[in-house]
Amino acid sequence: MEKLKHLLAQKALIKATMQMMDIDSHFDSEEGRRYALALVRLVLINMQVEEIEKEAAHK
Repeated sequence: MEKLKHLLAQKALIKATMQMMDIDSHFDSEEGRRYALALVRLVLINMQVEEIEKEAAHK
C-alpha cells in the first residue's frame, strides 16, 4: 500500500511538471526530450499502479 501511495505522489508531481512544459516543443530540443521522458515515466507509473491494483483485487 505504501508503494501505491508513493507511485501516486510521483504521478501527481510528473503531471504538475508536465503542465509547466511546452508541449509543442520539438523532440530534438532539450525541452522536447524532457517532455518525452516525463511521458514515458508517467506510462510506467500507470502500469505499476494497475499491476498493484490487480494484485489487490485478486486477494
